[in-house]
Amino acid sequence: MNVTCGCRERQKLLNEIGKIDFIIVELNLYLDTHPFDQQALEKIRYFQSKKKQLVQEYTEAYGPLMRDCMDDNAREWKWALQDWPWEGGYH
Repeated sequence: MNVTCGCRERQKLLNEIGKIDFIIVELNLYLDTHPFDQQALEKIRYFQSKKKQLVQEYTEAYGPLMRDCMDDNAREWKWALQDWPWEGGYH
């Protein structure tokens, strides 16, 4: 696989996760004032599930995105083994 292509795929996945995070925050704010809106509750559940799926996909391909994505059975602390943003990670 071409490194540039891999970077594009990684960035695309990060962008999708960011978009879904935005939607979740907005739905959360809406639900603060409309706590019984069933459509909004269904939507937030859907997007939370979608985010979980995308974060898992990202973690499997590129390493953990957040500390709470760590594999409990891992033999190494992968969080520290990936490139940091100032080292070219997340591009």
